[in-house]
Amino acid sequence: MPKICDNKSVGILVWKGNELLVIKRKKYNYGFAIPAGHQDGDDPETAARKELGEEVGLSTQELEEKLWLGLPNPCKREGGSQHDWTIFEAKRWTGEVKTSEDETEGYFWADRKKIIALAERLERFAKAKGISLSPDGHGLPQLVEATNTDPAWQKDPGLEPPMWFLFRKLRII
Repeated sequence: MPKICDNKSVGILVWKGNELLVIKRKKYNYGFAIPAGHQDGDDPETAARKELGEEVGLSTQELEEKLWLGLPNPCKREGGSQHDWTIFEAKRWTGEVKTSEDETEGYFWADRKKIIALAERLERFAKAKGISLSPDGHGLPQLVEATNTDPAWQKDPGLEPPMWFLFRKLRII
């Protein structure tokens, strides 16, 4: 039985000084992102704690909500035509980063310059595909489809499409 999309996702910002923890997704949605995932019936904080542990092996004692944003981003799950995103910052976290074998290809700590470079890679890809991006999410469904069907993107990706919109709202890029 296919998984049903609850259209609710969380993302977690993990900072070490001025560097943000960024993971490389192994599968849909291809690209670089913060740890994130579906709420699957949990409240946003519970889901954020679970995703942080599942994707990067960290735990947190304190989450601070930084953003709520609805985006028209599709997902591979049935009924996944949009997502209401809640983004948290892990204010106090513990553990050593250990990525999920199923979901993540790797990780690194990115400074602002590296994050901007990943965003610019996505912007160039969108432009080459004739997809225009705007802060309200226009173009996101087409961009998600393009990045998930382009082998060259999957081999050498930039920022995961929903992250571009979320990072702009958070003023990371």
